[in-house]
Amino acid sequence: MARKYFKTEKQKLETKLSRLALDKNIVKRKNSYFVENKLLLKVRKTEIEYLNYRYKPGNIEKVSTVSNIDSVIIKITHRSLDILNTNILNPPNNINKVYSVFKHLENIEIHKITICDINKIEGHHLYIDLDNYNNIVKIEGEENIEKSQRVFNRFIPFLKNSYDLNTKELQSNRDYGLLLKEIIASGEINQEDIITLTKNLKIGETNQVVIEKQINKQTQWLLKTIEEILEVNNITASVAKEIGNEKFGFLKTSITGPEHLMERILSDYGQYCLFGVPALLNTNKYVIRHGRSRSQFDLILINHLGDVEVVELKRPDKYLLEYGNGRGKFYPSKDLSIAIAQTERYITSLHKDNDEEYKIDNKNLREFLNSRIGDTLHVETIRPKGLIIMGSWSKLSQDYDSLDEKVRKRVSRKDYNNDSLQAYKELTNSLKNITILTYSELLENARTRLELEKEKNHKT
Repeated sequence: MARKYFKTEKQKLETKLSRLALDKNIVKRKNSYFVENKLLLKVRKTEIEYLNYRYKPGNIEKVSTVSNIDSVIIKITHRSLDILNTNILNPPNNINKVYSVFKHLENIEIHKITICDINKIEGHHLYIDLDNYNNIVKIEGEENIEKSQRVFNRFIPFLKNSYDLNTKELQSNRDYGLLLKEIIASGEINQEDIITLTKNLKIGETNQVVIEKQINKQTQWLLKTIEEILEVNNITASVAKEIGNEKFGFLKTSITGPEHLMERILSDYGQYCLFGVPALLNTNKYVIRHGRSRSQFDLILINHLGDVEVVELKRPDKYLLEYGNGRGKFYPSKDLSIAIAQTERYITSLHKDNDEEYKIDNKNLREFLNSRIGDTLHVETIRPKGLIIMGSWSKLSQDYDSLDEKVRKRVSRKDYNNDSLQAYKELTNSLKNITILTYSELLENARTRLELEKEKNHKT
């Protein structure tokens, strides 16, 4: 189970809100905050909303109104929490900068602003993502500096004439990275221009930063997208095809079902972002024994030490545990039991990697692995391991509300959920060479690695 190295979004927000208790002028009623009986801030599960009042503790008139913006909503994420004021009772100061950009548009009148993950205008409601929010702030700040520099440079002749002062012109500190974003957004450069630019990057630290930022960006997108898949309760073959096509651009005909969808996603995107291994192999879905089709490996992972781990992927929308009404105990579901048996068989076959009966692409296992990665890694199959990925945190067991009424009378919701989690922990710790992970844990492990990497880069 993934350890939490950093505060959650909820914990970060609670830390900021706890400071409001130090101000006697602020009154909290449920999840709303008032000053002089005027509502300034509402806190909801996934967002916070500012109304059109602003709080200035040092003024005689502590609460003032804002005529142009009736409401500011901020969707709660790690990034969005970073832009909040120290005085969280007021929205970020830069909201006014955003408003000032859009107020000049013809036939557009903005009364409500939401900072989220989309960009659109609906009536008087502006939705803007954090990237565009930050671009406005950076451009506005840069323009203010350059304006000051231009004024100074034009006044230099007067400094010489009136004060006999000789000075050099101030040089612009333009953010060329921001300028590049503007050029890309303008559509005036094509893909070949971008390729030419990347080829001209010098090998070394700067180039490495560019690569790492791109990998981090892809990881964030991948984690978010897979989390959206985990929220789907019943992934049929047709739903899997739609998801694969819409979110990843897979041809619908290339996806046979939910397990195959997850295999495609993890094969194409999982090596660095999710597993962090130097080699990931998709074994073309079959192993042959005596010419008969046999249960397939899904993926094979090889770590930096050359150790082999076979991966069995199951559906993300299936339960890992079932509840025995008679004895009131949890046990592995049918799907998980099959996965455990299959993985045990895979490990046994890897022990027999010189056995001519076991084939992948008409090669024995050692030949197959060496044909794919032998030039780069030494493969060691003395102690192969297995990894089963299935379900999510919300799919450990059947939802309590769907249990039979008689069962719900015998066991409370709290005990049911606690026993389910305990049974999962006991099961995962009881298997010798097999690790069981939910897709939620796989994402959390990747997210933790990403946050640690960001923290390391920030410190350096």
